[in-house]
Amino acid sequence: MKITILLCPSLFKRCPLIGLGYLSAYLRARGHQVTVLDLNTEMNMPEEANEGRWNDKVFVEKFIFENNDFFESLTEKILQSGSEIIGFSVWATTKYISLALARMIKQKDKNKLIVFGGPECSFSGDSLIREKGVDVVVCGEGEETFARIAHIYEREKRVDFCPGALLKNDGDIIDCGFREEIENLNSLPYPDYSDFSLSEYYSSHLPMTFYRGCLNRCVFCNCAVTWKKFRSRTAKNIYQEMISQIEKYPNLHKFEIDDTALNLNLPMLSELCDLILANGLKMNWGGAALIRKEMNTELIKKMAKAGCNCMGYGLESGSQKIVDRMGKGFSIKDAERVIRDTYNAGIETILGIIIGFPGETDGDFQETMNFLRRNKRFISKINFPGECCIGCNSYMLKHPEEFGTILDPNGDGERWRSKDGKNTHEVRQRRKEVFNEFLGSLDLASGNYATVFKKEGFD
Repeated sequence: MKITILLCPSLFKRCPLIGLGYLSAYLRARGHQVTVLDLNTEMNMPEEANEGRWNDKVFVEKFIFENNDFFESLTEKILQSGSEIIGFSVWATTKYISLALARMIKQKDKNKLIVFGGPECSFSGDSLIREKGVDVVVCGEGEETFARIAHIYEREKRVDFCPGALLKNDGDIIDCGFREEIENLNSLPYPDYSDFSLSEYYSSHLPMTFYRGCLNRCVFCNCAVTWKKFRSRTAKNIYQEMISQIEKYPNLHKFEIDDTALNLNLPMLSELCDLILANGLKMNWGGAALIRKEMNTELIKKMAKAGCNCMGYGLESGSQKIVDRMGKGFSIKDAERVIRDTYNAGIETILGIIIGFPGETDGDFQETMNFLRRNKRFISKINFPGECCIGCNSYMLKHPEEFGTILDPNGDGERWRSKDGKNTHEVRQRRKEVFNEFLGSLDLASGNYATVFKKEGFD
């Protein structure tokens, strides 16, 4: 069966999307003809790194109107391809264009099966399935559910039931329940990036995953909504993928580990480093990491020797009280030691900071700045500091009373306030201004993907 999978604007194009790499490889392994289109690499995107703009329905509708000819021609291209299923990878910032394009396709051919999947479907699947133009919403892990949908539709030209999905059936909305997640990640084919225009991305990196899920349950995070349990690939399987991708892309510079943290399974990580070193593989890799007491100096040095050249730690705060309230699971003392060991091993050390977590006082905020001041020379950069946001089905969103917060009635995750009135959006914005001035005084400029990644390319 012919299938087209789309990633609509706007998702910052730092590298190809690993979820589509996995999905296309999985479907092709089952005999389907798959075309992947990342529209972000085919258009000039205004304010592509500004998530707030792409969450603004008025802004997006104006963009669609101004680029109507492109979307009309794209619709015709999809219809002429003969694809019977059109899949969309839906994120918060791609939702409105995905919905508009789905409606355009359906208006021209109501027999096309429109399937929505991706992170946003785990958070707002109930509302997405009610939208015109959407036939099926895949919730959670997508490979097995999408493949099953394709199998059923190819045979019966309709889908009445499929675990892992919400679907429309003669006007009714059917919740087909949860599908068990893939237990053996080694059974998955390696992600296929053959349809991606790699030279159009800002880096010459390819994404890679070591795991699915997370060991931590940070109260502001929604990872547990997308992944119900933690699973790890083996070191051998990861190493073999590295070799496979390097053979396909000789100009590859680095693997970006696209996990909640690259150091969730330390024995596996140590074994992977041993394989890389024993075989003389020269390749950089890096990504987000947890601050863990078990991360000893020996392991960190081994990681550096094996090509790990960047780790982004979610410190979030220099106050032990706030770190504990977040559910981070580390001590400030351990954080200081791990950060210094990482930097001293020659690994770029990046820290994430959250401003204005519920209960954060001026004193707690000062503790964060004190932490950064005394560890200044061991920090490579600070990620753009984020205002504490409450949303996306996080634990904080579901238990506001536990954190003494009053949520915004319009669902704006940045507009919550504390019951005592001391922590508001305006207070947090002022604190961010103070924080950025402080970073400037330390010569620790903050940045986001738009500034961190340079246009290197695969050329």
